[in-house]
Amino acid sequence: MASSIKDLVLQETSRLFLWFPAGMGLGIMVYLSLATEPPLWVTLFILLLSGLAWNWSRHFNVARLPAGIALSISLGAAAIHSKTWYLTHITGVQPLSGKIKGEFSGIITNVEYRKDRQRWWVALQDGRLVRLSDNGKVPLAVGYKIRFRSTLLPFSPPVLEDGYDFGRAAFFKGLSATGRMNEVVILDSTSSASDFIHAARSQITQALFKALPGEAGAIAAALVTGERGQIPERVRQAYADAGIAHVLAISGLHLSMIAGLIFMIFRRGLSLSMRLAEHYNLKKIASIITFPFLIGYLFLSGLGVPAMRAFVMVAIVLLGILVDRKAISMRTLALAAIVILLIQPENLLSASFALSFAAVMALIAAYESGWAPLKEWAYQGRGWRHIVVYLSGIVASTVIATLATLPITLYIFNRISLQAILGNLCAIPLMGFVIMPLLLLGVISLIFGQASILFSILGQAIKLMTKVATWTATLPGAAIQLAKPPEAFIWLIAFGGLWLCLWRTKIRFLGILPCVVAVAFLWVKPSSFIWVSSEALIYWYDGKTLSTFANVRHNSFAEEILLRQLGLKQLEMVPGETTQLQIANKTIVLLNERFSFAKHAQLCQQAQIIVSSRYVPISYEDRVDIILDRSYLARGQGALLRLSETAAPELYSPPQRPWHPAPG
Repeated sequence: MASSIKDLVLQETSRLFLWFPAGMGLGIMVYLSLATEPPLWVTLFILLLSGLAWNWSRHFNVARLPAGIALSISLGAAAIHSKTWYLTHITGVQPLSGKIKGEFSGIITNVEYRKDRQRWWVALQDGRLVRLSDNGKVPLAVGYKIRFRSTLLPFSPPVLEDGYDFGRAAFFKGLSATGRMNEVVILDSTSSASDFIHAARSQITQALFKALPGEAGAIAAALVTGERGQIPERVRQAYADAGIAHVLAISGLHLSMIAGLIFMIFRRGLSLSMRLAEHYNLKKIASIITFPFLIGYLFLSGLGVPAMRAFVMVAIVLLGILVDRKAISMRTLALAAIVILLIQPENLLSASFALSFAAVMALIAAYESGWAPLKEWAYQGRGWRHIVVYLSGIVASTVIATLATLPITLYIFNRISLQAILGNLCAIPLMGFVIMPLLLLGVISLIFGQASILFSILGQAIKLMTKVATWTATLPGAAIQLAKPPEAFIWLIAFGGLWLCLWRTKIRFLGILPCVVAVAFLWVKPSSFIWVSSEALIYWYDGKTLSTFANVRHNSFAEEILLRQLGLKQLEMVPGETTQLQIANKTIVLLNERFSFAKHAQLCQQAQIIVSSRYVPISYEDRVDIILDRSYLARGQGALLRLSETAAPELYSPPQRPWHPAPG
């Protein structure tokens, strides 16, 4: 028994390298979870020590595994810490600690399209890069130098402690503040060479909007330049509920389709010359020609994580053709992950990174051993066998990718779709055989003169795909909303999934155990809490319902996030100026901005916790255990109070990191 286990372990040693990106990811998570910012030299010194230990371990096989683990973790931490230091000290990213009002000037460097407006990235004279929306009265473009008035605001911290951190995401994009422009004056309208890529993306996006008005143009722009802001919310939600939202984000699906089309066009075109076909390897020539097109599409798409992952993998495949090697493997995926985590380590926490790598990893693991017999059967028979294998591949790929990404989708978006197989059966062939080829020809035609017939056919194909998504989204099981599970759920799923996919022998099935344990966490209910926004709006969750005061203004954005994370569909409105709660054996009094202490003094004297939208008199400080009022909210970050039956109330505030400076 012991010898058989030893044999299995020895067979897996060649795949230990596949765990290196996982170690890097752990190092990134360790750095991001720190309460304070450590000195960079400490992180680099640890990396140096682990590198020396790895080099020394070559002489001692027993130490090789722990040295490799230490090296991967320290490399991930060093990558994210170095980028943070670079953005802070070299690029000059300075997130605001409070709002700033005044007149500013700067140069427009990028544009984001939204449903009813545009958002501009403006490099200010003081070095800050800010994201601003405008009133649309002055026509602007990338490269313009402008002067304007605005109130610049810091990006908000996460609504709940385990929610999406807008401030951190903005920091790693190089953004320091957000706001709205008024009284815009154009000082100079000459674009610089450095703005060429952004300007090209903007011009192609506008041309697609003009050639395909409405929803079709918005989806076409999303597939070419990655601009999804003008896709109507109902359409976006229909694609998500149908399980085919991935077709709206530029990913490996689109980039591989484009690469395949270009490769086929040049290979078939060159083969028309008998002289070339006889004297040269046309596959290698087509591979070389495909490279610049891939690079152009990558930059045109906005350098998204799925596109970068796909670019690295497709590039390795093309290099494999050049050196006569098979390149589609788990090792290729691991190399792609290492490259992305070194260049953009912050993307580890993005949905696109997790979903794209989980799906591809699961597909490679499944097809490494189970796809060859079916493929051989297709090649030995007639054409109908190829159709059967193609359709079977779509079904199998959809099932595998859905199972792999379902836990991530649940954890991040708090909803899942059980109709993904049907949606992908219709959408993938339509994308591969009609929409992407037409888009390629359409973008080329924009250079030489718009082909109206081509865009007419393309528009009908996109509308057909949207109808399929809308119909599929109405079927039972298309949109199931659940509460966000605890963090332990995603950690167990990640470890179990990696164990299942990265090993090849029987020991891989041990990965099922942590996945089964993770499922049990789906029945763990979120703990009760009281959340107060920086605008002093009060929301509370008692374990069953999410409530707020009815007679005050509301933060619809925060309400949507809270309801989604709690798995709820409706917000309960409580009338009046005050309310008294009993949560976790605590008497809690909530006071909105319209209350009067003279009127509600007796109610406040009975409280153990007071949460107020206004200042609470000093006389209550000795009588009440916890007071959250304007004096705390003046820090500008809001407040989150967690309440538990088994522990004392816990007040959460974001740690002071470069992306969340101390409030001014």
